[in-house]
Amino acid sequence: MKKYILLFAILLTSCDAPTEEPKGFGFWGGDENETYVAGPSETTELYNQFIDAHNNQDIEAIDALLSDDLVIYHSDGRTVDDKATHLEGLKSWFEETNPSFNPYWGMPYVGVIKGETWIIAAHQTITTVDGVETSTGTMLDIQFTDGLASMIIVYDRQTQPSE
Repeated sequence: MKKYILLFAILLTSCDAPTEEPKGFGFWGGDENETYVAGPSETTELYNQFIDAHNNQDIEAIDALLSDDLVIYHSDGRTVDDKATHLEGLKSWFEETNPSFNPYWGMPYVGVIKGETWIIAAHQTITTVDGVETSTGTMLDIQFTDGLASMIIVYDRQTQPSE
Protein backbone atom coordinates (compact mmCIF):
# COMPACT_ATOMS: atom_id res chain seq x y z
CA MET A 1 0.00 0.00 0.00
CA LYS A 2 2.87 2.37 0.83
CA LYS A 3 4.28 1.76 -2.65
CA TYR A 4 0.97 2.81 -4.24
CA ILE A 5 0.81 5.98 -2.17
CA LEU A 6 4.40 6.82 -3.07
CA LEU A 7 3.73 6.13 -6.75
CA PHE A 8 0.59 8.27 -6.67
CA ALA A 9 2.50 11.13 -4.96
CA ILE A 10 5.25 10.97 -7.60
CA LEU A 11 2.70 11.05 -10.43
CA LEU A 12 0.88 13.99 -8.88
CA THR A 13 4.02 16.09 -8.42
CA SER A 14 5.31 15.29 -11.90
CA CYS A 15 2.23 16.71 -13.62
CA ASP A 16 2.70 20.13 -15.13
CA ALA A 17 0.55 22.72 -13.46
CA PRO A 18 -1.27 24.89 -15.96
CA THR A 19 0.38 28.27 -16.37
CA GLU A 20 -1.74 31.35 -16.47
CA GLU A 21 -1.12 33.98 -19.14
CA PRO A 22 0.10 37.26 -17.64
CA LYS A 23 -2.83 39.62 -17.21
CA GLY A 24 -0.75 42.72 -16.70
CA PHE A 25 -1.60 46.03 -15.11
CA GLY A 26 -2.52 49.53 -16.16
CA PHE A 27 -4.27 50.66 -19.30
CA TRP A 28 -3.78 52.36 -22.65
CA GLY A 29 -6.43 54.72 -23.99
CA GLY A 30 -5.85 53.49 -27.55
CA ASP A 31 -6.68 49.86 -26.69
CA GLU A 32 -8.97 49.04 -23.78
CA ASN A 33 -7.60 45.48 -23.59
CA GLU A 34 -3.89 46.38 -23.40
CA THR A 35 -2.11 46.01 -20.06
CA TYR A 36 1.56 45.97 -19.10
CA VAL A 37 4.12 43.87 -17.24
CA ALA A 38 7.71 44.64 -16.22
CA GLY A 39 10.04 44.61 -19.19
CA PRO A 40 13.47 43.08 -19.82
CA SER A 41 16.71 44.49 -18.46
CA GLU A 42 17.93 44.89 -22.06
CA THR A 43 15.52 47.83 -22.36
CA THR A 44 17.20 49.49 -19.38
CA GLU A 45 20.57 48.89 -21.03
CA LEU A 46 19.33 50.59 -24.23
CA TYR A 47 18.15 53.57 -22.17
CA ASN A 48 21.55 53.78 -20.42
CA GLN A 49 23.32 53.75 -23.81
CA PHE A 50 20.91 56.47 -24.99
CA ILE A 51 21.66 58.71 -21.97
CA ASP A 52 25.42 58.03 -22.14
CA ALA A 53 25.44 59.05 -25.82
CA HIS A 54 23.63 62.28 -24.89
CA ASN A 55 26.05 62.99 -22.02
CA ASN A 56 28.93 62.45 -24.46
CA GLN A 57 27.13 64.59 -27.06
CA ASP A 58 27.87 61.79 -29.52
CA ILE A 59 25.50 62.46 -32.42
CA GLU A 60 26.64 59.32 -34.28
CA ALA A 61 25.92 57.08 -31.27
CA ILE A 62 22.52 58.75 -30.78
CA ASP A 63 21.74 58.31 -34.48
CA ALA A 64 22.56 54.58 -34.19
CA LEU A 65 20.00 54.23 -31.35
CA LEU A 66 17.12 55.93 -33.22
CA SER A 67 14.64 54.39 -35.62
CA ASP A 68 14.29 56.01 -39.04
CA ASP A 69 10.57 56.32 -38.19
CA LEU A 70 11.27 58.25 -34.97
CA VAL A 71 8.49 60.43 -33.56
CA ILE A 72 9.05 62.72 -30.57
CA TYR A 73 6.24 64.42 -28.66
CA HIS A 74 7.54 67.34 -26.57
CA SER A 75 5.75 68.64 -23.48
CA ASP A 76 5.29 72.07 -25.09
CA GLY A 77 3.19 70.55 -27.88
CA ARG A 78 5.88 70.32 -30.56
CA THR A 79 6.16 67.10 -32.55
CA VAL A 80 9.29 65.99 -34.37
CA ASP A 81 8.68 63.19 -36.85
CA ASP A 82 11.95 63.13 -38.73
CA LYS A 83 15.16 61.64 -37.37
CA ALA A 84 17.42 63.98 -39.38
CA THR A 85 15.57 67.07 -38.13
CA HIS A 86 15.84 65.82 -34.55
CA LEU A 87 19.58 65.17 -34.84
CA GLU A 88 20.17 68.59 -36.41
CA GLY A 89 18.22 70.32 -33.62
CA LEU A 90 19.95 68.22 -30.97
CA LYS A 91 23.39 69.15 -32.29
CA SER A 92 22.51 72.87 -32.12
CA TRP A 93 21.05 72.44 -28.62
CA PHE A 94 24.24 70.70 -27.46
CA GLU A 95 26.34 73.58 -28.80
CA GLU A 96 24.10 76.26 -27.24
CA THR A 97 23.50 74.72 -23.80
CA ASN A 98 26.17 72.07 -23.08
CA PRO A 99 23.58 69.85 -21.33
CA SER A 100 24.24 67.07 -18.87
CA PHE A 101 21.83 64.31 -17.89
CA ASN A 102 21.67 62.59 -14.52
CA PRO A 103 19.22 59.63 -14.58
CA TYR A 104 17.60 58.77 -11.26
CA TRP A 105 14.66 56.50 -12.04
CA GLY A 106 13.48 54.13 -14.74
CA MET A 107 11.33 51.09 -15.36
CA PRO A 108 11.01 49.04 -18.53
CA TYR A 109 7.59 47.65 -19.39
CA VAL A 110 6.01 45.56 -22.15
CA GLY A 111 2.48 45.48 -23.53
CA VAL A 112 0.86 42.09 -22.84
CA ILE A 113 -1.21 42.04 -26.04
CA LYS A 114 0.88 43.99 -28.57
CA GLY A 115 4.30 43.24 -27.08
CA GLU A 116 5.46 46.84 -27.44
CA THR A 117 8.60 47.49 -25.38
CA TRP A 118 8.89 50.74 -23.44
CA ILE A 119 10.82 52.38 -20.64
CA ILE A 120 9.63 55.24 -18.51
CA ALA A 121 12.59 57.01 -16.96
CA ALA A 122 13.48 60.31 -15.35
CA HIS A 123 16.63 62.35 -15.23
CA GLN A 124 17.83 65.78 -14.19
CA THR A 125 18.87 67.92 -17.16
CA ILE A 126 21.31 70.74 -16.47
CA THR A 127 21.86 73.32 -19.21
CA THR A 128 24.14 76.37 -19.21
CA VAL A 129 23.52 79.45 -21.35
CA ASP A 130 25.69 82.56 -20.93
CA GLY A 131 26.99 81.19 -17.63
CA VAL A 132 23.48 80.70 -16.21
CA GLU A 133 22.69 77.15 -15.17
CA THR A 134 19.13 75.84 -15.49
CA SER A 135 17.82 72.61 -13.99
CA THR A 136 14.95 70.68 -15.52
CA GLY A 137 13.32 67.51 -14.34
CA THR A 138 12.74 65.42 -17.45
CA MET A 139 10.75 62.23 -17.78
CA LEU A 140 10.88 60.21 -20.97
CA ASP A 141 8.55 57.49 -22.13
CA ILE A 142 10.52 55.72 -24.86
CA GLN A 143 9.22 52.96 -27.10
CA PHE A 144 11.90 50.66 -28.49
CA THR A 145 11.20 48.76 -31.71
CA ASP A 146 13.82 46.25 -32.85
CA GLY A 147 16.29 47.74 -30.37
CA LEU A 148 15.86 51.34 -31.57
CA ALA A 149 13.98 54.27 -30.03
CA SER A 150 10.92 54.70 -32.25
CA MET A 151 8.76 57.00 -30.11
CA ILE A 152 9.73 59.39 -27.33
CA ILE A 153 7.27 61.30 -25.18
CA VAL A 154 8.96 64.08 -23.21
CA TYR A 155 7.66 65.63 -19.98
CA ASP A 156 9.61 68.57 -18.48
CA ARG A 157 9.36 70.84 -15.47
CA GLN A 158 11.73 73.47 -14.14
CA THR A 159 13.41 72.32 -10.91
CA GLN A 160 16.12 73.32 -8.49
CA PRO A 161 19.50 71.58 -9.01
CA SER A 162 19.09 69.72 -5.71
CA GLU A 163 15.70 68.20 -6.68
